[in-house]
Amino acid sequence: MIINEITSIVVFVYKRLWHTQQTIESLLKNRLSGESNLFIYSDAAKSDKSENLVREVRKYIKTIKGFKSIQIIEREKNLGLAGSIVSGVNEIIDKYGKVIVLEDDMIVSPYFLQYMNDALTFYEKEDEVISIHAYVYPVKNKLP
Repeated sequence: MIINEITSIVVFVYKRLWHTQQTIESLLKNRLSGESNLFIYSDAAKSDKSENLVREVRKYIKTIKGFKSIQIIEREKNLGLAGSIVSGVNEIIDKYGKVIVLEDDMIVSPYFLQYMNDALTFYEKEDEVISIHAYVYPVKNKLP
């Protein structure tokens, strides 16, 4: 399938450095990462106890390379997960019309960006499709 345009990626981060690193490293294994615009929303610390952890994540995200562009949005006050995601997704959709959304604890396949971009293009005009996801519930038993 031919992709019309590469969809922007938004990653929401908070205070989990190792998780954030795993998410970014998995994205970078995708062929389309170098053609993708990456937006990283970093929520502010909820408490004094979280400040150092948030600071470590923010230091790391400023070192990320390998995407077409990287824009970091550091919140000055804590919006919480729901508030951060709702406002960030709305900002990007208002600007670009569509978005690929990840949280800081998601590890994706090397084919994730291709799949998401293809599916977003394929279903773009389908009114009955309101979202596309790539989550697969972990199944331990093999099907017959």
